[in-house]
Amino acid sequence: MLIVKKYQIFEKTIILRYPRLSDSKDLMNLINSLVKERSDIAKITQVTLRKEREWLGESLQSIRKKCKILIVAELEGKIVGSCEISRDKYEVSQHVGTLGIAITREARGIGIGTTLIKSTIKEANKIGIKLVKLYVFDSNKKARELYERIGFVAVGVVPKGVYHNKKYKDDVMMIKRS
Repeated sequence: MLIVKKYQIFEKTIILRYPRLSDSKDLMNLINSLVKERSDIAKITQVTLRKEREWLGESLQSIRKKCKILIVAELEGKIVGSCEISRDKYEVSQHVGTLGIAITREARGIGIGTTLIKSTIKEANKIGIKLVKLYVFDSNKKARELYERIGFVAVGVVPKGVYHNKKYKDDVMMIKRS
């Protein structure tokens, strides 16, 4: 298990680390908790353990090939967040990666997301990713504020680019040079 960072918040230990296949169930529970609360994320249907295990296996292969960085946040032995940056597939944009993040409700607002994003970007730099982009729904104000504090800037909007929870929402693209 490769630990990226270990630190304390409110006398509780946070470990940021690369995942292992045995994390499948915890990661499934993480994403399904966000789907259940109808969070402003791209996923709207719950995932099965089989699908999550398959996704994680593919992700671990991508990490080995230096096409992806995936870091999980563990609080008191439980995964409460994950952040990934996937390298663009086109030859001309191999220096660009797309970021995605998921944090459980109980782990939000205490700095885990900020540290997780910064650590994931730092790891992505090691594999040659120089520009990180992300997409965020215009309705997700807290996430946009977090990304702006980290240094992301909005560069474009796709009006009504997503249909989420029976509403059309604008999809905002943000970038950060790293």
